[in-house]
Amino acid sequence: MKKIVLKNLFGLLVAVVGLLCLHEASASTLKKSDIEQIFSHQYTVGELNPNVPVWPLFLKSATDANTKPTLFGYAFESVDFEPVRGYGGKPINILVAIDTQGNFLESKLISHREPLFRSEVGIAKLTEFAAQYKGLSIHHDIQLYDHKAKTSRDDKNAALHGVQAGTVTVKAIDRTILQSATSVALAHQEAAKTGNIVGAGNAIALSKGQINETQIRSLHPAELEWRGMVQISQITRGQIEKAFIGTRAVGADKLAAKSPDDIALQFHVALVSLPAIGRNILDDEGWRLVAANRRDSHALMVIESGPLAKMMYESQRIADDVPFVLKQNGKTIGLRSIAYDKGVKVPGYPTQTRAHFLIIDTATPLDPTQPFNLTFKLGRRFGTFPNQKAYVEFPLPYYFHGWRQVVSNYLDADWVGTWIKRSGEIATLLIALTLLSIALIRQHKLTATTKRLKQFRVGFLLFTLIGIGWIFQGQLSIVNITAAIDSIASGNDLSFFLTDPITVILWIFVGFTLFIWGRGTFCGWLCPFGAFQELVSKSMRFIGLRHKRIRPSIDRKLKWIKYILLVSLLSMLFISPSTTEIGVEVEPFKTAISLYFVRDWPYVLWAVTCLSLSVVVYRGYCRYICPLGAALAAFNPLRKWGWIARRTECGTPCQTCRSRCDYQAIDQVGKISYSECFQCMDCVAIYQDKKQCLPLVKEIKRQHIVIQIHAVTGNL
Repeated sequence: MKKIVLKNLFGLLVAVVGLLCLHEASASTLKKSDIEQIFSHQYTVGELNPNVPVWPLFLKSATDANTKPTLFGYAFESVDFEPVRGYGGKPINILVAIDTQGNFLESKLISHREPLFRSEVGIAKLTEFAAQYKGLSIHHDIQLYDHKAKTSRDDKNAALHGVQAGTVTVKAIDRTILQSATSVALAHQEAAKTGNIVGAGNAIALSKGQINETQIRSLHPAELEWRGMVQISQITRGQIEKAFIGTRAVGADKLAAKSPDDIALQFHVALVSLPAIGRNILDDEGWRLVAANRRDSHALMVIESGPLAKMMYESQRIADDVPFVLKQNGKTIGLRSIAYDKGVKVPGYPTQTRAHFLIIDTATPLDPTQPFNLTFKLGRRFGTFPNQKAYVEFPLPYYFHGWRQVVSNYLDADWVGTWIKRSGEIATLLIALTLLSIALIRQHKLTATTKRLKQFRVGFLLFTLIGIGWIFQGQLSIVNITAAIDSIASGNDLSFFLTDPITVILWIFVGFTLFIWGRGTFCGWLCPFGAFQELVSKSMRFIGLRHKRIRPSIDRKLKWIKYILLVSLLSMLFISPSTTEIGVEVEPFKTAISLYFVRDWPYVLWAVTCLSLSVVVYRGYCRYICPLGAALAAFNPLRKWGWIARRTECGTPCQTCRSRCDYQAIDQVGKISYSECFQCMDCVAIYQDKKQCLPLVKEIKRQHIVIQIHAVTGNL
């Protein structure tokens, strides 16, 4: 019966996604009157732009009310440009105002659906965080730190404090503010180029155009080289002389014989027409110069350094304007050189180098995603006649194409920086998961003695509570599931999860183990709140307070509560999404784990109640209330292995495992309900314990039966 219900529940999870697809995300929520209430004391608010959803802000004239106002900036809702989803899976909406130079005039939280910050105190924290952007600009390098950090700012850089337990949320706010503001600034620039915005500021014709232009991440020279964006090649004196063997130009470099390994030429090669490369190597003026010359084509930069870079003697090097040959797919590609006098981030430039900026001929286009071959031609003159010269060629490898470009694009994603910063936590978690996997695979070794199992379990539960929970903030939640369903149903992806690497890794691991061991791997080993309950129960047992065993008939009925709660939450996603945000508070995880009990008293009271329940009923919340546990149990029909060994005597006549199972997951006939099993492995230990397992005890007794033979005395 229960197996059939679980299959139907699994189908419900899929069906809810389909029902939610009928809903569409809302956009603008403010009206002109709302904007005027905020800015009317200083600016005149114009009408909402028909093409780009912004309200223009005009400076008020202090002398003549009839004078046409001057355009000063724009006010807009971030959700209309960059609807970034937070931890709850819903877009966070910020009222942003910038001037025409990209400086923030206002940054105010309008709405959010983050489950951790529903209270007035939580809203105040997010409001305070968003307000930090006022006075900064889209040109600032803004870094986010923890909630205890001190804020600092100057003309170029800003350090902002975060919000406790709100890492994903504040990163979402940061992204939605900066990218929406950048989009509006780019739209303003495009309009200004076409003359739609005049000095008086009374003509506004914005167009979205390229407002979603990709932001370029700042990269250091070492990182450019590591990614292959800048390729460095070297040619020694000995290599050059060896190449000229067989020509009359050999032997021109007298130093080659004495120092053949000395570097004669070093090349920095880069495809600077790619924004991620060009914007990081060239200064702003240089980027504009190259862009103006290449138009729709591509451009290569080759910077030479070394003794031969500026060699004036043609006996050692002929100064050709374009000493390079470019080929792709066997075809020669035309190159033309342009004069360049702007900045380049290459050591020694410009005094100690020679720069070549090569524009690709549009008649022979270059495909930057495919391999190409660049060759350097070195010429020498010999004899007294002008045509007496010899050339040799040296390849200049450049590999930034194909998979390297794909990897580089991923490295530029916002979430990558977070993963790098948390690499220590990630490594620790991966080691722990590996150790747990080995222990579960070799369960008979782990459970060989009760003492070994107890020590390992208590130690790992402490790591789960303190490490995964309180330090790494890795408590999985039903909110993850509701947010994922809502995001997919709205036509979005799950990329908002990537800003929380611990959650991503845990869900991948849990998803994999669901098909092997069932829900028990997470519920029994990796849930911080579950570990908290079990440690409380064990502590109470240590001082003599033992939990009560529920009557089997009542226990079976109570276990249905969590499934009812799960179905209710999923149904509310379709019927009343706002109610779901309240309903998920049935989980005390956020209060006890994410916020360390620092929350409004009703939430704290509920969390303490759930923990106290585990003193009376062993892990009562997990067994009877937890909707996340119910969701994981719904996948039990997909588990194909019964990993707990059983004997024919289990259940009849032996009832040891059943009576010792604190989770009451074993029925009277000895069958294990894996949807209710928390993988404590006590029954596995009993199974091979010769003093506790009844079939083993009987077998040992049979082997040790002694038949006594008495001597017979007397006459036969």
